Amino acid sequence: MIDTTQGAISAIGPDEPAHDWQLRPREHAARLPREAAALKRVLERDDIQDIMQRFAEGDAVAVAAQKSYKSAGHWGLRFATLAALIGALFLLPLDVWLGEGVRVVALVLQYAALAGAVIASQYLIWRRPFDTWMKARGKAEISRITLFDTVMAAEESAASGELPLLPLKLEYFRRYQLSVQKNYYAGQGAKHAKAAGATRGWQVMSIVVTLAAFLIIAAGLLNGVAASGVPLHPMLQQVIDAVQVLRPPWSDRALLAAGIISSALYSFAASRSLMNLDERNASRYLTNAENLAYLSDVGLEQARLVAAEGRSEDVYRFVSEIEGLVSSEHKEWVLLREIAPKPDVRLSRATPPR
Repeated sequence: MIDTTQGAISAIGPDEPAHDWQLRPREHAARLPREAAALKRVLERDDIQDIMQRFAEGDAVAVAAQKSYKSAGHWGLRFATLAALIGALFLLPLDVWLGEGVRVVALVLQYAALAGAVIASQYLIWRRPFDTWMKARGKAEISRITLFDTVMAAEESAASGELPLLPLKLEYFRRYQLSVQKNYYAGQGAKHAKAAGATRGWQVMSIVVTLAAFLIIAAGLLNGVAASGVPLHPMLQQVIDAVQVLRPPWSDRALLAAGIISSALYSFAASRSLMNLDERNASRYLTNAENLAYLSDVGLEQARLVAAEGRSEDVYRFVSEIEGLVSSEHKEWVLLREIAPKPDVRLSRATPPR
């Protein structure tokens, strides 16, 4: 029993590296040694090769659409924010400080940024890469699950000198589904958590600009009190004298500019986080990674024992728990009519009941 289990583990190989969460199923059969020939014959079946092909095609479309969506979305956000910041800064007398030519340059840059933002937004509307990405990813992930379900359900007799199929199927699932998915959710969860932290940095910048605007307002209020002629305590008068520099002649414009800058930075941070779903995915992915690790820790060794005994139903129960976790995210994007088997032609010709 132990030899069978260890032989299957050795034949399939160790878990995928923590940084690798790519599934390349068409390469799997070629990696198997002679003692895993029963599993190799299963993987080389035409129906399973077709599933692998569907996964590869869906995965390629999803990766390309994701890249397109995020690239256009990020550039659109950058251009829109840049246009707002340029407009806000030129509420200040920069042309007086830097010369009239700088206003012309800023005007050209602002309208170029606005054009870039419009082009990016129209691209997202016309090409709909987000919709393509989500649906292609959903189809690819359904194909991934179908692949492992089909492999686990397959039957093949082991010849002399070959390992029995059930332990090999379990180890195949362990290496190329359980390990890959743990890596994916842990890696992507950490990536989204880091991005969410960067988003908070932009929000802090927005708050800092807002506080600076409030200081200008406070300085203006103090100046108004001083101009009213109301007798003031000497210490308060000293404070008013100290903040006179915060109330220059163009302070009203500075307040307006600060409000626009603060709003633009906050909007950039919020839109960027929403586009990447950083807060949601960080929590969701890390939770899924922990759940997969838990199921692996408490269930894998038991599944190996029952696999060595030939108890397929107990092995499938363990596999089903894992699949339930990894499939829930993508099912909502899949149209049933696109993945459901075609109805039997004979049914369409059957005489309806009377």
